[in-house]
Amino acid sequence: MTQKISSLDLKKLLDISIYCYTCNACSMVCPLNLVKDFSPRYFLSQLRLNGLKDMDSFLADNEDIYKCITCQQCMTECPMSKPGEGMNIVEIIRILREYSFENKLNAKELQQHCTHQSMMQLNSTLHSQSASVINRIDYIRSDPSLKFTDTGEIGLFLGCFQFMEDLFEIPNREFTDIARGAIKLLNQNDIIPVILETKCCGHDLYWMGDTNNTKRLAEFNVQKFKDAGVKTIITECAEGYYMWKYVYPKLVIECDFKVIHFSEYIIQSELLKKMFMHPLKMKVTYHDPCRLGRLSNVFEPPRQILSILPGITYLEMKHNRTTSLCCGVSAFLDCNAEKKVFRELRIQEAMDIGADYIVTTCPKCIVHYNCYLKEVSTNIQISQNPNDQDSRPLPKLIDLSTFLAKYFMLI
Repeated sequence: MTQKISSLDLKKLLDISIYCYTCNACSMVCPLNLVKDFSPRYFLSQLRLNGLKDMDSFLADNEDIYKCITCQQCMTECPMSKPGEGMNIVEIIRILREYSFENKLNAKELQQHCTHQSMMQLNSTLHSQSASVINRIDYIRSDPSLKFTDTGEIGLFLGCFQFMEDLFEIPNREFTDIARGAIKLLNQNDIIPVILETKCCGHDLYWMGDTNNTKRLAEFNVQKFKDAGVKTIITECAEGYYMWKYVYPKLVIECDFKVIHFSEYIIQSELLKKMFMHPLKMKVTYHDPCRLGRLSNVFEPPRQILSILPGITYLEMKHNRTTSLCCGVSAFLDCNAEKKVFRELRIQEAMDIGADYIVTTCPKCIVHYNCYLKEVSTNIQISQNPNDQDSRPLPKLIDLSTFLAKYFMLI
């Protein structure tokens, strides 16, 4: 028999949705309105008119709950949104996805919206249901220049970098270099971080509605670091940071770590003052990932870092901080031709300011912007008329820790 939505979740939906008075501010800034794919205001009105009366019928075969990219840009303009209370469309979407997933109301629609043959979701599910660890760190162990330990108070969570490197065709060992670069930079500050073979953080499962398996992953990872004596968790990945900082404490009672993003650690430790600067000449901009920026309010540390490097000219794109453009793919859901518009707009903004590099801290942004850049580069190469293409060079996409490690010639 189909499980009914709990009275607690129903009350939460009611408490949140009642704040909306259909001013349409959310739809005016929703990036999906660019492709006429989704309207937050319309979705909320349908939820209040139909969903709260018969949730099962409302969600059955409803694709809209997966079209939302959960970027939270709508909430930056919503006059009824306040920290910790008021309207929160993203949380409404997440609750509905959870209920739909648990009750198998639209499994077919979810499968159709998963990208890359559902490999990322399958990887996370296997992690949650397997006793053994799938995220191996052999690539760390095999590098004698990296200093790390199995026990200590400061841990570095690496997530799925190795798996993503194996799955996606990104040049120059991008994902494993993120881990190597982060460890090298920590070592420069005499920090020997705890590096463990953990499981996926569960971000994608959480945002597609599979909260039960996310909880299993959280429990495993938390216990691993607890057993190692870790007190502080450093993450480089924006999604890993969001999960450890905001989601894990909800799912695991004993999750009481201090969670800090890698960029925050660099600023707080004043690490860059202790390192030899190399006056390279290049123009750099920063792309705010949704999970680190709008959802976690970490905007300034990456900018502070990039702004003080000798030889680096730091530039801002037109949309930045709370107005930053999303890459268009959250939880590896719904990557399609329409969403490519978001990547095209973002790359164009970087080109407009003449940036050589776009620095970010989100693996998904790296995957999808690099995918777009590869496509554009190929089109330029095969173009019979070069004048049809923008003559300015394309920017390169790179992670913050990789950029810094290469700047200081550590990798």
